[in-house]
Amino acid sequence: MPGGPVASRHGLAERLAACTGAGYRGYWLHWRDYAEQRLAGMSDGAIRALFDRHCQRHRGIEFFSDWFVDGNAAAAVAESRSFDAAQAIGADTVNVGADFAGRGFSLEHMVERFDALCGRAAGRGLRIGLELVAWSDVSDVGTALRFLKPRNAALVLDAWHVFRAGLPLPDLARIPADRVSCVQVSDASATVRGTLADDTRHRLFCSDGVFDLTGFLKATERFGTPVSVEIISPEVARMPLAEAARISCETAGRLMR
Repeated sequence: MPGGPVASRHGLAERLAACTGAGYRGYWLHWRDYAEQRLAGMSDGAIRALFDRHCQRHRGIEFFSDWFVDGNAAAAVAESRSFDAAQAIGADTVNVGADFAGRGFSLEHMVERFDALCGRAAGRGLRIGLELVAWSDVSDVGTALRFLKPRNAALVLDAWHVFRAGLPLPDLARIPADRVSCVQVSDASATVRGTLADDTRHRLFCSDGVFDLTGFLKATERFGTPVSVEIISPEVARMPLAEAARISCETAGRLMR
Protein backbone atom coordinates (compact mmCIF):
# COMPACT_ATOMS: atom_id res chain seq x y z
CA MET A 1 0.00 0.00 0.00
CA PRO A 2 1.24 3.56 -0.68
CA GLY A 3 3.07 5.00 2.29
CA GLY A 4 3.73 1.60 3.86
CA PRO A 5 7.09 0.88 5.49
CA VAL A 6 8.09 -1.60 2.78
CA ALA A 7 7.30 -1.79 -0.92
CA SER A 8 5.63 -5.19 -0.66
CA ARG A 9 5.27 -8.15 1.68
CA HIS A 10 6.01 -10.38 -1.34
CA GLY A 11 9.41 -10.78 -2.96
CA LEU A 12 9.90 -9.25 -6.40
CA ALA A 13 10.50 -12.63 -8.05
CA GLU A 14 7.25 -13.97 -6.57
CA ARG A 15 5.30 -10.94 -7.74
CA LEU A 16 6.63 -11.14 -11.28
CA ALA A 17 5.91 -14.87 -11.40
CA ALA A 18 2.33 -14.28 -10.22
CA CYS A 19 1.83 -11.61 -12.87
CA THR A 20 3.14 -13.88 -15.61
CA GLY A 21 0.94 -16.71 -14.41
CA ALA A 22 -2.11 -14.47 -14.43
CA GLY A 23 -1.48 -13.28 -17.98
CA TYR A 24 0.15 -9.88 -17.46
CA ARG A 25 2.91 -8.84 -19.84
CA GLY A 26 4.07 -5.70 -18.10
CA TYR A 27 5.02 -4.37 -14.69
CA TRP A 28 5.51 -0.81 -13.44
CA LEU A 29 8.13 -0.89 -10.66
CA HIS A 30 8.14 1.73 -7.91
CA TRP A 31 11.48 3.44 -7.32
CA ARG A 32 11.25 2.53 -3.61
CA ASP A 33 10.85 -1.09 -4.66
CA TYR A 34 13.99 -0.81 -6.76
CA ALA A 35 15.85 0.74 -3.81
CA GLU A 36 14.80 -2.16 -1.57
CA GLN A 37 16.05 -4.73 -4.08
CA ARG A 38 19.43 -2.99 -4.30
CA LEU A 39 19.66 -2.73 -0.51
CA ALA A 40 18.97 -6.47 -0.32
CA GLY A 41 22.00 -7.09 -2.53
CA MET A 42 20.46 -7.50 -5.98
CA SER A 43 22.39 -5.98 -8.86
CA ASP A 44 20.80 -4.04 -11.68
CA GLY A 45 21.53 -6.97 -13.96
CA ALA A 46 19.81 -9.43 -11.64
CA ILE A 47 16.71 -7.23 -11.37
CA ARG A 48 16.50 -6.86 -15.13
CA ALA A 49 17.00 -10.60 -15.58
CA LEU A 50 13.89 -11.20 -13.45
CA PHE A 51 11.81 -9.03 -15.76
CA ASP A 52 13.21 -10.84 -18.79
CA ARG A 53 12.69 -14.29 -17.28
CA HIS A 54 9.06 -13.56 -16.50
CA CYS A 55 8.34 -12.02 -19.93
CA GLN A 56 7.33 -8.62 -18.57
CA ARG A 57 8.12 -6.62 -21.69
CA HIS A 58 6.13 -3.44 -20.90
CA ARG A 59 8.09 -1.65 -18.18
CA GLY A 60 7.87 1.68 -16.43
CA ILE A 61 8.71 3.37 -13.13
CA GLU A 62 6.34 4.84 -10.53
CA PHE A 63 6.06 7.53 -8.93
CA PHE A 64 7.25 10.77 -7.38
CA SER A 65 6.18 14.38 -6.98
CA ASP A 66 7.61 17.66 -5.62
CA TRP A 67 9.94 18.04 -8.62
CA PHE A 68 8.57 21.59 -8.71
CA VAL A 69 9.76 22.48 -5.16
CA ASP A 70 13.16 24.12 -5.37
CA GLY A 71 15.76 22.59 -3.09
CA ASN A 72 13.61 19.60 -2.05
CA ALA A 73 16.18 16.95 -1.14
CA ALA A 74 13.66 14.09 -0.92
CA ALA A 75 12.36 14.82 -4.42
CA ALA A 76 15.92 14.91 -5.75
CA VAL A 77 16.56 11.45 -4.27
CA ALA A 78 13.31 10.11 -5.71
CA GLU A 79 14.17 11.48 -9.14
CA SER A 80 17.67 10.03 -9.13
CA ARG A 81 16.49 6.62 -7.94
CA SER A 82 13.64 6.63 -10.46
CA PHE A 83 16.01 7.32 -13.34
CA ASP A 84 18.40 4.64 -12.08
CA ALA A 85 15.53 2.16 -11.75
CA ALA A 86 14.30 2.85 -15.28
CA GLN A 87 17.70 2.23 -16.79
CA ALA A 88 18.18 -0.87 -14.63
CA ILE A 89 15.04 -2.64 -15.88
CA GLY A 90 15.05 -1.27 -19.41
CA ALA A 91 12.06 1.05 -18.97
CA ASP A 92 11.68 4.22 -21.00
CA THR A 93 9.09 6.05 -18.87
CA VAL A 94 8.97 7.49 -15.35
CA ASN A 95 5.55 8.52 -14.04
CA VAL A 96 5.19 11.62 -11.85
CA GLY A 97 2.45 13.68 -10.24
CA ALA A 98 1.93 17.40 -9.76
CA ASP A 99 1.02 19.27 -6.56
CA PHE A 100 -1.29 17.23 -4.31
CA ALA A 101 -1.22 19.66 -1.38
CA GLY A 102 -2.65 22.86 -2.88
CA ARG A 103 0.47 24.89 -2.17
CA GLY A 104 -0.41 27.55 -4.71
CA PHE A 105 2.40 27.27 -7.24
CA SER A 106 1.59 29.16 -10.42
CA LEU A 107 0.99 27.23 -13.61
CA GLU A 108 3.95 29.04 -15.17
CA HIS A 109 6.21 27.83 -12.34
CA MET A 110 4.94 24.25 -12.66
CA VAL A 111 5.43 24.19 -16.44
CA GLU A 112 8.92 25.66 -16.15
CA ARG A 113 10.00 23.10 -13.55
CA PHE A 114 8.43 20.29 -15.56
CA ASP A 115 10.36 21.36 -18.65
CA ALA A 116 13.53 21.19 -16.58
CA LEU A 117 12.61 17.73 -15.27
CA CYS A 118 12.02 16.50 -18.81
CA GLY A 119 15.39 17.93 -19.81
CA ARG A 120 17.13 15.94 -17.08
CA ALA A 121 15.20 12.82 -18.10
CA ALA A 122 16.14 13.29 -21.75
CA GLY A 123 19.78 13.24 -20.69
CA ARG A 124 19.15 9.68 -19.45
CA GLY A 125 17.13 8.68 -22.52
CA LEU A 126 13.83 8.70 -20.61
CA ARG A 127 10.32 10.04 -21.02
CA ILE A 128 8.28 11.64 -18.22
CA GLY A 129 4.61 10.69 -17.86
CA LEU A 130 2.60 13.30 -15.94
CA GLU A 131 -0.49 11.76 -14.37
CA LEU A 132 -3.76 13.65 -14.24
CA VAL A 133 -4.72 13.30 -10.56
CA ALA A 134 -8.21 14.28 -9.40
CA TRP A 135 -7.12 16.38 -6.40
CA SER A 136 -3.90 17.81 -7.85
CA ASP A 137 -3.37 21.04 -9.76
CA VAL A 138 -3.23 19.03 -13.00
CA SER A 139 -6.63 17.37 -13.05
CA ASP A 140 -8.08 18.39 -16.41
CA VAL A 141 -7.04 18.03 -20.04
CA GLY A 142 -6.68 21.73 -20.74
CA THR A 143 -4.16 22.20 -17.95
CA ALA A 144 -2.34 18.97 -18.78
CA LEU A 145 -1.79 20.02 -22.38
CA ARG A 146 0.25 22.98 -21.16
CA PHE A 147 2.93 20.52 -20.00
CA LEU A 148 3.52 18.83 -23.34
CA LYS A 149 6.08 21.17 -24.88
CA PRO A 150 9.11 18.88 -24.28
CA ARG A 151 9.37 16.11 -26.85
CA ASN A 152 9.77 13.51 -24.10
CA ALA A 153 6.71 14.67 -22.13
CA ALA A 154 3.59 12.50 -22.01
CA LEU A 155 0.44 12.05 -19.93
CA VAL A 156 -0.80 9.16 -17.80
CA LEU A 157 -4.55 8.55 -17.92
CA ASP A 158 -5.93 6.66 -14.93
CA ALA A 159 -9.62 5.82 -15.18
CA TRP A 160 -10.10 6.35 -11.44
CA HIS A 161 -8.82 9.93 -11.64
CA VAL A 162 -10.65 10.66 -14.89
CA PHE A 163 -14.01 9.69 -13.42
CA ARG A 164 -13.49 11.05 -9.91
CA ALA A 165 -12.40 14.38 -11.42
CA GLY A 166 -15.55 14.39 -13.54
CA LEU A 167 -13.66 14.68 -16.83
CA PRO A 168 -15.89 14.22 -19.89
CA LEU A 169 -14.52 11.35 -21.95
CA PRO A 170 -14.71 13.43 -25.19
CA ASP A 171 -12.10 15.76 -23.66
CA LEU A 172 -9.51 13.00 -24.05
CA ALA A 173 -9.73 13.48 -27.82
CA ARG A 174 -7.87 16.78 -27.37
CA ILE A 175 -4.68 14.92 -26.39
CA PRO A 176 -2.30 14.17 -29.27
CA ALA A 177 -2.29 10.46 -30.06
CA ASP A 178 1.44 10.07 -29.38
CA ARG A 179 1.40 11.87 -26.03
CA VAL A 180 0.00 9.25 -23.65
CA SER A 181 2.51 6.90 -22.05
CA CYS A 182 0.17 4.71 -20.02
CA VAL A 183 -3.54 4.01 -19.50
CA GLN A 184 -4.60 2.66 -16.10
CA VAL A 185 -7.86 0.98 -15.13
CA SER A 186 -9.68 0.15 -11.91
CA ASP A 187 -13.21 0.64 -10.65
CA ALA A 188 -14.91 2.28 -7.67
CA SER A 189 -18.23 2.54 -5.89
CA ALA A 190 -20.70 5.35 -6.48
CA THR A 191 -20.01 6.83 -3.04
CA VAL A 192 -16.74 8.65 -2.35
CA ARG A 193 -15.26 7.51 0.97
CA GLY A 194 -13.87 10.59 2.73
CA THR A 195 -11.58 12.82 0.70
CA LEU A 196 -10.48 11.83 -2.79
CA ALA A 197 -7.06 11.03 -1.35
CA ASP A 198 -8.76 8.61 1.06
CA ASP A 199 -11.09 7.21 -1.57
CA THR A 200 -8.34 6.36 -4.04
CA ARG A 201 -7.13 3.74 -1.55
CA HIS A 202 -10.39 1.79 -1.89
CA ARG A 203 -10.46 0.86 -5.55
CA LEU A 204 -12.29 -2.16 -6.94
CA PHE A 205 -11.66 -4.78 -9.59
CA CYS A 206 -12.82 -3.76 -13.05
CA SER A 207 -16.62 -4.00 -13.48
CA ASP A 208 -17.19 -4.29 -9.71
CA GLY A 209 -18.05 -0.58 -9.53
CA VAL A 210 -19.86 2.16 -11.43
CA PHE A 211 -17.29 3.60 -13.83
CA ASP A 212 -17.96 3.53 -17.57
CA LEU A 213 -14.74 1.61 -18.22
CA THR A 214 -15.92 0.46 -21.64
CA GLY A 215 -16.34 4.06 -22.69
CA PHE A 216 -12.97 4.94 -21.14
CA LEU A 217 -11.19 2.18 -23.06
CA LYS A 218 -12.86 3.22 -26.30
CA ALA A 219 -11.78 6.82 -25.69
CA THR A 220 -8.18 5.80 -24.99
CA GLU A 221 -7.75 3.08 -27.61
CA ARG A 222 -6.31 5.49 -30.17
CA PHE A 223 -3.29 6.17 -27.97
CA GLY A 224 -2.02 2.64 -28.58
CA THR A 225 -0.43 2.40 -25.14
CA PRO A 226 -0.33 -0.52 -22.71
CA VAL A 227 -3.36 -0.83 -20.42
CA SER A 228 -2.25 -1.19 -16.81
CA VAL A 229 -4.34 -2.40 -13.88
CA GLU A 230 -3.78 -0.22 -10.79
CA ILE A 231 -5.95 -1.28 -7.87
CA ILE A 232 -5.01 0.37 -4.57
CA SER A 233 -6.97 -1.44 -1.88
CA PRO A 234 -6.24 -2.90 1.56
CA GLU A 235 -8.64 -5.76 0.79
CA VAL A 236 -6.77 -6.68 -2.39
CA ALA A 237 -3.42 -6.20 -0.67
CA ARG A 238 -4.40 -8.84 1.90
CA MET A 239 -5.39 -11.41 -0.73
CA PRO A 240 -3.11 -14.33 -1.65
CA LEU A 241 -0.70 -13.06 -4.27
CA ALA A 242 -1.63 -15.39 -7.13
CA GLU A 243 -5.36 -14.87 -6.52
CA ALA A 244 -5.08 -11.07 -6.58
CA ALA A 245 -3.06 -11.20 -9.79
CA ARG A 246 -5.43 -13.64 -11.45
CA ILE A 247 -8.67 -11.83 -10.58
CA SER A 248 -7.31 -8.39 -11.46
CA CYS A 249 -6.07 -9.60 -14.85
CA GLU A 250 -9.20 -11.65 -15.63
CA THR A 251 -11.62 -8.82 -14.83
CA ALA A 252 -9.65 -6.30 -16.87
CA GLY A 253 -9.28 -8.80 -19.73
CA ARG A 254 -13.02 -9.48 -19.88
CA LEU A 255 -13.66 -5.76 -20.00
CA MET A 256 -11.23 -5.22 -22.89
CA ARG A 257 -12.56 -8.18 -24.86
